[in-house]
Amino acid sequence: MQDPTTIELSSLDNPKGNAPCLVWKDLTLQSPKGKELLHNISGKITGGLWAIMGPSGSGKSSLLNSLSYRLDKGMKITGERKLNGKDYNRSDIKWSGGYVMQDDVLNDMLTVGETLMYTSRLRLPRDLSTEERREKVQDVMEKMGISHTFDTPVGGPLKKGISGGERKRLCVAIELLPGPKLLFLDEPTTGLDSVAAFSLVQRLKVLANTGDCSLICTIHQPQARIFNLFDNLVLLHNGRLVYSGPTASCKPYFASIGFPCPKRENPADHLMYALSTVFPTDASTSTYEKLSKTVPVSNTDLTLGSDSPELRKRKLVPWYYQFIVLAERAFQDQIRRRRQLFIQFLMTLTIAILVGTVFLKIGINQVSVTKRQAVLFFCSVNQGIFGSLNLLNSFPRERQLVLRERAAGTYNVSAYYLSKILIEGIFQVPFPILFSLTVYWLIGLQNFPEKFFIFLVLMELCHFSALALATITAAWGRTTEAAVVVLPMLLEVTRLFGGFFLSPAQLPGYFVWLDAVSYLKYTYSGASLNELTGLHYNCTETELVKKHVANSTNVTLTCPVTTGNQTIYTWGFQYITVGGCIGVMLGYIIGLYTLSFVAVRFLKW
Repeated sequence: MQDPTTIELSSLDNPKGNAPCLVWKDLTLQSPKGKELLHNISGKITGGLWAIMGPSGSGKSSLLNSLSYRLDKGMKITGERKLNGKDYNRSDIKWSGGYVMQDDVLNDMLTVGETLMYTSRLRLPRDLSTEERREKVQDVMEKMGISHTFDTPVGGPLKKGISGGERKRLCVAIELLPGPKLLFLDEPTTGLDSVAAFSLVQRLKVLANTGDCSLICTIHQPQARIFNLFDNLVLLHNGRLVYSGPTASCKPYFASIGFPCPKRENPADHLMYALSTVFPTDASTSTYEKLSKTVPVSNTDLTLGSDSPELRKRKLVPWYYQFIVLAERAFQDQIRRRRQLFIQFLMTLTIAILVGTVFLKIGINQVSVTKRQAVLFFCSVNQGIFGSLNLLNSFPRERQLVLRERAAGTYNVSAYYLSKILIEGIFQVPFPILFSLTVYWLIGLQNFPEKFFIFLVLMELCHFSALALATITAAWGRTTEAAVVVLPMLLEVTRLFGGFFLSPAQLPGYFVWLDAVSYLKYTYSGASLNELTGLHYNCTETELVKKHVANSTNVTLTCPVTTGNQTIYTWGFQYITVGGCIGVMLGYIIGLYTLSFVAVRFLKW
């Protein structure tokens, strides 16, 4: 048997081109529950195209995420990691490297060109002209072979767009735009057919050959043509390092330990078979130490690349510019989703006409006393329902996209959040206006411009209160499934304590706290105060009731309710003013949106 130590690995000691040197020594990784994911792994990358291979559960993604500082919270890692002979952290990778996620996370409403142009505005220097940005975009598109898709929509499950292979190459192009020195790719060929997978890796090989960037991929079991494209290979099994070195030396090594690769067999398939045979699941540490072949990593190796120039780090563009670009992108996204907005328009108009015609010309007789309260409550309940249901999927839909862009240092979370809330809010403003203009005059509420204006303001605030409630539900719930379950319950609570089924005068003391947080109560109370103040009722002869005159046996006929003020005191609306209702609702909206931002900022939602 050939001595494995004679296999030539020294070529890795010489950096390839201007690529950085990434060295790690004695890496051990444990999950939050104490399971060992990596055991005492050492290695080095000095340029070229690298593959991290191994069976499922071997630790491929764990090693990639350890080197790129993308580990989940609670992971415990020990060992040394050096970049050009110096300690590095997540910030260094964020500003000088790139990471391509396994899932193709993209905005399905944008075209390929728009996606890259927005990325260029957020991740390239601010002083570049539009033409210079376009040239850089065209350059990376040519490198990835997607120039022909510039004006093609990205698409998604419900919208036809580019192919799977083109999506993956677009994801790579996004990370290539800033000119990274290290590019990490997590299972880049997943979901691609053999032709698309080979085309992608072939282009990665061309990029690696320039010598300016090191590319490190995790890959499970590639076809032979793809396997042979990799310059170097890291082979893992059960969290332990089995082989690390040139791909060309891998077959001789396994032949030397009694597992020669048969002719015409895919080397990757053979390696998986050899691993399961030589290194069973319960293999001892001594078995790995005896049979594994790895790049020697000494203390001297940890200084590799220390004489190289410091890696260029890109800078985050100014906050106000981030906000402008993200607002433009959000506006474009909303315009492309105009079908949903049109449906919401039709639903709002339909409900307004139905409410207005059911309570058509409500009048000021005694029957209208109870009808007026019912219609004011129904107008309040209706606000924001359609908009909040549409919004439920908004944050969850963008969750993975935002996580990817945040991890890449594309923008501040506050710029994303405020631009999104602003643009979505602008598109929601017309719906309460449409509803109010339709329903107010059909019902025949008090015909004074100032009364209508206050009614409109209350409907707008009610609408945005519902949207704010949906936003915080989606942000903290993190998934559409959770939000769909929680939001209807919260809306039912606001209705129950909205002031109609239980008026403020009838509310049990132990439910005061729930009553206080129901935005619907303030809408209904404000609308009632606005409508009832200055209102006078009349009676028909059949509506007059007998009333005894005080200190007399005489009986007189009188109206039960003559003014709106009587209703105000009967229902208990006098506890607050219209201005107070508006102030509370503004505070409610601001408070919920602030708490939503906390969730977006600090949760990996």
